[in-house]
Amino acid sequence: MNITNILKTISFIIVLTFLGSVKTNAQKMEQNVAAWVGYELYLPFKEDGRWGLLLEGYSKGNQFVSELQGAFYRAGANYYLKNGNRLGAGIAYQWDLPYDEVSLPYNNPDYRIYEQFIWRLVKKEGKEVWSQRFRMEQRWLGRKDDPNSTSDHFDYYKFENTLRYQVRYQLWFKERWAAVVYDEVHIRTNAASSDENYLDQNRLYLGTAYSLDKRREIRLEVGYMNQIFWKSPDTESGLSRMNHTIRITLTTDLPFKRK
Repeated sequence: MNITNILKTISFIIVLTFLGSVKTNAQKMEQNVAAWVGYELYLPFKEDGRWGLLLEGYSKGNQFVSELQGAFYRAGANYYLKNGNRLGAGIAYQWDLPYDEVSLPYNNPDYRIYEQFIWRLVKKEGKEVWSQRFRMEQRWLGRKDDPNSTSDHFDYYKFENTLRYQVRYQLWFKERWAAVVYDEVHIRTNAASSDENYLDQNRLYLGTAYSLDKRREIRLEVGYMNQIFWKSPDTESGLSRMNHTIRITLTTDLPFKRK
């Protein structure tokens, strides 16, 4: 995919997000100010090797960090293609807490299996990096028949299959500083009723990255993410929410072994 097509894709997603937000204005939309602090580690076993690990984790807070929103962990394997693209698969786990008026009134788990493909295009001697990520997630969400139950038991696990598409642009404007923008849309492929939308959520992010090393393999990213949920799966009545989120993420592509 060339740059023109990528820009068209970004524009389409932003327009889709705008239309979705206009639609939710007529509904009750809960708004939160949140903070996610975590890591996203791509770890090749050896430099220019084919196999590696993915480790990801976040602590999520509402009202910045004064109220716990949840925790998320992902672990998987990556296969690096010769052209720089990546295949991956693994497992993930999320623990959600009731953090606003439209949340389910009890803590609930979210177990996942995922598969993904990452397409990358590096230009201008590494100063510009375009990427697209296609991720499928099979999710099992813990649910209770009685939402007011104080038991740790879950009566059933609701299954969802979600397609996540992310397009991302990173520009190194100084030796160690980069600007980052991305948009990611989540599509629920098995919406079961009128209380669920096929369009699940959208994440629009703008931030900056600082490289902690000259190779730009270890980076600290800080930015703002606008996260819109349409009839979120963790709301009992299928209501909508918008999270204004500050993200602080340690990222790396550091190999375990050099040549």
